[in-house]
Amino acid sequence: MDHATDRHELEVLSLEECLTLLGSRPLGRLAYVDRGAPVIVPVNHVVDGRTVVFRALQGAKTEALLLGRPVAFQVDDHDPARSVGWSVLVQGTAEPVDDAETRRLVAELDSWAAPTAMRSMVVRLRPDEVHGRRLRRPAS
Repeated sequence: MDHATDRHELEVLSLEECLTLLGSRPLGRLAYVDRGAPVIVPVNHVVDGRTVVFRALQGAKTEALLLGRPVAFQVDDHDPARSVGWSVLVQGTAEPVDDAETRRLVAELDSWAAPTAMRSMVVRLRPDEVHGRRLRRPAS
Protein backbone atom coordinates (compact mmCIF):
# COMPACT_ATOMS: atom_id res chain seq x y z
CA MET A 1 0.00 0.00 0.00
CA ASP A 2 1.36 3.39 -0.99
CA HIS A 3 1.12 5.99 1.74
CA ALA A 4 0.99 9.74 1.42
CA THR A 5 3.77 11.58 3.20
CA ASP A 6 3.66 14.79 5.18
CA ARG A 7 6.02 17.75 4.82
CA HIS A 8 8.57 15.95 7.00
CA GLU A 9 8.53 12.85 4.74
CA LEU A 10 6.71 10.79 7.38
CA GLU A 11 4.07 8.32 6.16
CA VAL A 12 0.53 9.45 6.91
CA LEU A 13 -1.43 6.52 8.36
CA SER A 14 -5.06 5.72 7.57
CA LEU A 15 -7.70 5.71 10.31
CA GLU A 16 -7.77 1.90 10.26
CA GLU A 17 -3.97 1.71 10.64
CA CYS A 18 -4.13 4.22 13.50
CA LEU A 19 -6.77 2.19 15.35
CA THR A 20 -4.81 -1.03 14.85
CA LEU A 21 -1.62 0.56 16.18
CA LEU A 22 -3.48 2.12 19.14
CA GLY A 23 -4.61 -1.35 20.15
CA SER A 24 -1.17 -2.89 19.67
CA ARG A 25 0.36 -1.26 22.75
CA PRO A 26 -1.21 -1.44 26.21
CA LEU A 27 0.19 1.86 27.51
CA GLY A 28 -0.47 5.36 26.21
CA ARG A 29 -0.29 8.94 27.45
CA LEU A 30 -3.37 10.99 28.28
CA ALA A 31 -3.10 14.78 28.15
CA TYR A 32 -5.62 17.26 29.56
CA VAL A 33 -5.71 20.61 31.35
CA ASP A 34 -6.24 20.85 35.12
CA ARG A 35 -6.53 24.30 36.74
CA GLY A 36 -4.88 25.93 33.74
CA ALA A 37 -1.86 23.62 33.61
CA PRO A 38 -1.22 20.75 31.19
CA VAL A 39 -1.23 17.26 32.71
CA ILE A 40 0.11 14.13 30.99
CA VAL A 41 -0.37 10.73 32.62
CA PRO A 42 0.33 7.18 31.47
CA VAL A 43 -2.75 4.96 31.23
CA ASN A 44 -3.43 1.39 30.21
CA HIS A 45 -6.18 1.29 27.63
CA VAL A 46 -8.20 -0.77 25.19
CA VAL A 47 -9.60 0.25 21.82
CA ASP A 48 -13.37 -0.22 21.49
CA GLY A 49 -14.43 0.41 17.91
CA ARG A 50 -13.21 3.94 17.21
CA THR A 51 -12.94 4.97 20.87
CA VAL A 52 -10.27 4.56 23.56
CA VAL A 53 -11.35 3.21 26.96
CA PHE A 54 -9.28 3.38 30.14
CA ARG A 55 -9.56 3.52 33.93
CA ALA A 56 -8.92 6.68 35.92
CA LEU A 57 -8.80 7.07 39.69
CA GLN A 58 -11.73 9.09 40.97
CA GLY A 59 -10.80 12.49 42.33
CA ALA A 60 -10.09 16.10 41.40
CA LYS A 61 -7.96 15.21 38.38
CA THR A 62 -10.63 12.89 37.00
CA GLU A 63 -13.20 15.66 37.44
CA ALA A 64 -10.95 18.01 35.44
CA LEU A 65 -10.65 15.37 32.73
CA LEU A 66 -14.43 15.02 32.44
CA LEU A 67 -15.37 18.70 32.09
CA GLY A 68 -16.01 18.34 28.36
CA ARG A 69 -12.81 20.12 27.39
CA PRO A 70 -10.53 18.74 24.68
CA VAL A 71 -8.18 15.94 25.70
CA ALA A 72 -5.49 14.07 23.79
CA PHE A 73 -4.23 10.50 23.90
CA GLN A 74 -0.99 9.34 22.30
CA VAL A 75 0.63 5.96 21.71
CA ASP A 76 3.91 5.35 19.92
CA ASP A 77 6.71 2.92 19.28
CA HIS A 78 10.28 3.51 18.14
CA ASP A 79 13.20 1.28 17.27
CA PRO A 80 16.28 3.52 17.10
CA ALA A 81 18.52 0.67 15.93
CA ARG A 82 16.40 0.25 12.79
CA SER A 83 15.37 3.93 12.45
CA VAL A 84 11.68 3.05 12.36
CA GLY A 85 8.73 4.03 14.50
CA TRP A 86 5.22 5.38 14.58
CA SER A 87 2.98 7.68 16.59
CA VAL A 88 -0.81 7.95 16.82
CA LEU A 89 -2.58 10.95 18.36
CA VAL A 90 -6.27 10.97 19.29
CA GLN A 91 -7.98 14.27 20.12
CA GLY A 92 -11.50 14.46 21.49
CA THR A 93 -13.49 14.55 24.71
CA ALA A 94 -13.71 12.12 27.62
CA GLU A 95 -16.85 10.82 29.27
CA PRO A 96 -17.57 8.44 32.14
CA VAL A 97 -18.86 5.00 31.18
CA ASP A 98 -21.11 2.87 33.33
CA ASP A 99 -22.46 0.15 31.04
CA ALA A 100 -21.73 -3.48 31.89
CA GLU A 101 -20.32 -4.41 28.47
CA THR A 102 -17.65 -1.71 28.57
CA ARG A 103 -16.78 -2.64 32.15
CA ARG A 104 -16.22 -6.22 30.96
CA LEU A 105 -14.04 -4.88 28.16
CA VAL A 106 -11.71 -3.14 30.61
CA ALA A 107 -11.73 -6.02 33.12
CA GLU A 108 -8.38 -7.13 31.69
CA LEU A 109 -6.92 -3.83 32.87
CA ASP A 110 -7.99 -4.66 36.42
CA SER A 111 -5.59 -7.58 36.82
CA TRP A 112 -2.52 -5.35 37.21
CA ALA A 113 -4.38 -2.59 39.08
CA ALA A 114 -6.52 -4.64 41.46
CA PRO A 115 -5.90 -2.44 44.55
CA THR A 116 -6.95 0.73 42.71
CA ALA A 117 -9.64 -0.73 40.44
CA MET A 118 -12.29 -0.36 43.14
CA ARG A 119 -11.59 3.38 43.41
CA SER A 120 -11.47 4.00 39.68
CA MET A 121 -13.96 4.79 36.99
CA VAL A 122 -14.12 3.76 33.36
CA VAL A 123 -13.60 6.61 30.90
CA ARG A 124 -14.19 6.66 27.15
CA LEU A 125 -12.37 9.08 24.85
CA ARG A 126 -14.58 9.91 21.88
CA PRO A 127 -12.29 11.12 19.10
CA ASP A 128 -12.87 14.19 16.99
CA GLU A 129 -9.51 13.66 15.25
CA VAL A 130 -7.18 10.69 14.85
CA HIS A 131 -3.77 11.20 13.22
CA GLY A 132 -0.87 8.84 12.74
CA ARG A 133 2.60 8.99 11.23
CA ARG A 134 5.21 6.33 10.57
CA LEU A 135 8.96 6.81 10.27
CA ARG A 136 10.72 4.37 7.99
CA ARG A 137 14.36 4.14 7.09
CA PRO A 138 14.79 5.48 3.56
CA ALA A 139 15.27 2.78 0.93
CA SER A 140 18.88 2.49 -0.12
